[in-house]
Amino acid sequence: MKNAHTNKKVILISNLIDWSKSFVDENGSFYCGTTEEQKRNAAKIIDLGDLVISTLDLHPVTAPEHTINGGLYPVHNAVKPWQYGADFIYNISPGGEEQRLEDRTVSSELTSILHDAASFNRRAALMVPRGVYFQGEHDAIFCTPADIEETYRQNIIIKEEFLEGDFDYITAPKQYFDATRLDSDISLPGDEIAGVPHQNYNVYSLLKKKFPSERYDLVFINTGVVEGICRLHTSIGLRQMFPFDRIINISDATTPLYGVGLGYKTAEESRQASTRVCRDIGIEYMTTEECLREFSDSASQ
Repeated sequence: MKNAHTNKKVILISNLIDWSKSFVDENGSFYCGTTEEQKRNAAKIIDLGDLVISTLDLHPVTAPEHTINGGLYPVHNAVKPWQYGADFIYNISPGGEEQRLEDRTVSSELTSILHDAASFNRRAALMVPRGVYFQGEHDAIFCTPADIEETYRQNIIIKEEFLEGDFDYITAPKQYFDATRLDSDISLPGDEIAGVPHQNYNVYSLLKKKFPSERYDLVFINTGVVEGICRLHTSIGLRQMFPFDRIINISDATTPLYGVGLGYKTAEESRQASTRVCRDIGIEYMTTEECLREFSDSASQ
């Protein structure tokens, strides 16, 4: 597909943000209320993408954001989640009660319906930033590349393989709300570790090299959870990294987080706040139907 105004090739990027089993499946350890309709809408957007990026939290159980370590959230998106059994303490309630995992999952894997859609007829790989290995302000890695490959059942590639290859489905583990954010190399240990990249890069930082702006226009179509945290922060990060490309948030392929003890009392409050912030910096909002209509029609012309 070409941009009629710039005559550049348009690359549609279906950007899946935190659709992990921990967050969006009903038995997830940090289930945020995602509906099957929201998942189906995200699956439809996947089909549009020239490139699919699935960016997912991946944390050590010792991460400071977990309630068992004094943080805000239950344990979620862990490496090799099957090693945590029913008696594992995954959360401490506001009242101080220790809660066991029971039949919940702390998996970082992409929820099944989206995994199936993203995997169909696509060449998949993992890209793991150096910083992901060094979470928790430790000088040693908390897991190995083999552990992450086993977790996602995909193979890790390095930047040269992505830049020169034809991969069109990238799983991109992250540590921050904003999937584009990277720690400075200066702040990370400098040790050479087999399989761990020496530089701290991610798939987003490589896109400008793979798709130079003099030849390509990028369109990021963002779905994901939760609307007011990871999708919001990632959308803003993309806007700053790619100031001349389109950033589109799909309004019915996301989940607002709200309720007692949270920043918003209702789903509508969360939606309005997120939408206003995004529109202030030029991020578009569309429904799934509107997005399919625009880009399906454009592709057929």
